[in-house]
Amino acid sequence: MHSRYGRRLPLSHQNGLLLARLSWSVPTLTVVLSTVLHVLGNPRDVPFFISETDQYGLQDHVFSWGLTIGGVCQMLYAWHLYHTLEAQRPRLWLIASIIGIFSSLNAILVAHFDMYDFMDPHILTAMFAFGGGVLWAMLALPSLGTFADSIGHRFRTIGFFMAFLGFIIMIAAFQPVANSFDSTGMTLEEFLNRAQSGIDIAAPAEYILVAGLMVCLASFHYDLVKQRLIREDENNEADRSIAFVGKA
Repeated sequence: MHSRYGRRLPLSHQNGLLLARLSWSVPTLTVVLSTVLHVLGNPRDVPFFISETDQYGLQDHVFSWGLTIGGVCQMLYAWHLYHTLEAQRPRLWLIASIIGIFSSLNAILVAHFDMYDFMDPHILTAMFAFGGGVLWAMLALPSLGTFADSIGHRFRTIGFFMAFLGFIIMIAAFQPVANSFDSTGMTLEEFLNRAQSGIDIAAPAEYILVAGLMVCLASFHYDLVKQRLIREDENNEADRSIAFVGKA
């Protein structure tokens, strides 16, 4: 086993699998629930960016607390994966894990820098969260290499392409429209209404991006199970060897 930097989390295999489920299920439930609450409320328009659901009221608490808890779970998950999974390219896996922790931290910051009161920090942290998540997924593919579980690798590849395409489409659809007019003196709602033709494409792409990242997070579950089975087989083989020597 390649030496790891830092101390691993004191988690059992089952605790690790629970953390794996929480890392994607908490943010997924948060996005779904806050979206439903926003639709049932008085949305500015439909479709809308996920960040627009971080509005005052119940949906604000769901969004902020949900992404905060989810981000903490993802940070712990990235660290746990780094120490638990064997990688074909350990140094690249270290870089990927650091990026994963950084993107997870920014997912927490996004929850508190809402677009209504902190537009510039919100945009910056959202780009780090989305871009970092995509980069984490991309680097995980060559990092784990042949050590990855085949099903996990397949899901991770699908999730990466979903997230990457969603990210590109979102930027390509929104930026030209947003830059096509002078937003000086506009309120946020006026700006978004003016840019709605771009949001009509960018907003669904953002949901695809987030879904792809969640698929990537869920894919590591298979790798955790595979490497646990490998270690159990190695331990059983070692026990059999010791027993054989003892009898001899």
